[in-house]
Amino acid sequence: MVMTTQDFTEWSPQGPVTELSIEHCWQLLKATNIGRLGLSVDNQPEIFPVNYIADGSSVVFRTARGTKFNELLSNNNVVFEVDEQLENGAWSVTLKGTATILGSEIPGSPTADETLPHWVPTAEYLYVRITPRDIRGRRFERQLRLIIPEN
Repeated sequence: MVMTTQDFTEWSPQGPVTELSIEHCWQLLKATNIGRLGLSVDNQPEIFPVNYIADGSSVVFRTARGTKFNELLSNNNVVFEVDEQLENGAWSVTLKGTATILGSEIPGSPTADETLPHWVPTAEYLYVRITPRDIRGRRFERQLRLIIPEN
C-alpha cells in the first residue's frame, strides 16, 4: 500500500492537484456510499456501480448472485473508485485490492443492510469485502493559471 501520510499539492496544466494522504482518502470514502467496482468479465474490463460502506481499512459492498459475484469467484483482484464533483473542483479515490466474499451478513455490522440504499429488490444480498493493496486519491481545483503573452 502506498503510504502517503500528508496531502501534497502540485501544479498541473489543469490547475492545482493535491495528492491525498491515506487518511484523507478514507475520510472521503466514508462520506459517501456509491462507488464503481472494476473487474474482468470474460477477459474484458467491466465497471459496476455498487453501494458500499468504508471502515477505514476496507470497503464492503452488497451484490446478488450474478455476473459480478461469478467473476469474483474466479478472479478476486479488483479496482474500486469513488469520485465527486465539488463547486470549485473534484476529488477521486481509487483503490486496488482483493475481494473476499463474506456471505449474507457482515460480521460485526448488524446495521449495514439498513445503511446501504436498496436500488433493486433482491431475494438474497451477499456482501463482499475489498482489502486494499494500494489506495490513492487526488483533489482537483478549478483554478487555471493565467498566461499573459509577452509583447
